Amino acid sequence: NQIRPSISPWSSPVIIHKKKDGSICFLVDYRKLNSVTKKDSFPQPTTKELLHRLGGHCFYSKLDLKSGYFQIPIREADKEKTAFITQDGLWEFNVLPQGIMNGPPTFQRTMHNLLGYGRWDYVMAYLDDILSFSRTFDEHVKHLTEILSILAEANFQVNPDKCFIAVQEIDFLDHTIKQH
Repeated sequence: NQIRPSISPWSSPVIIHKKKDGSICFLVDYRKLNSVTKKDSFPQPTTKELLHRLGGHCFYSKLDLKSGYFQIPIREADKEKTAFITQDGLWEFNVLPQGIMNGPPTFQRTMHNLLGYGRWDYVMAYLDDILSFSRTFDEHVKHLTEILSILAEANFQVNPDKCFIAVQEIDFLDHTIKQH
């Protein structure tokens, strides 16, 4: 249900390339669409801001949202703008595709709205990576349970293969985080 047939006046070309592991990567080249798109200026947190909040904690969990962008539905009126051409016809996305200029701010706003409002002292989101941090194990279990409940209620799926739960040292945004 990520895509559907389209009759859109918009269309973007597809780029297919082989990844290092040999798998095929399907991308839509949205450069022309992005050039006429009004920019969403919702802020991305900086690495410095995020790292500053992590001091003094003992337990960390990192949750990775499975195909994060594809879990965010887009407005019906915007779907036609995501149209792309293949040998099988014209298709459009029902969910937020990779490559759209406003994808990162849209995703960050969604995570902010879901996980913010009083929870920033134990959770942070940087796009599809969510980090929970706590001073005690019991506190961490409580925080993580709440975060997972919120994500489940909003129909977000976590990729268990990329998650780290209740560890005392974790890599986040190219930094190793641990209690000193």
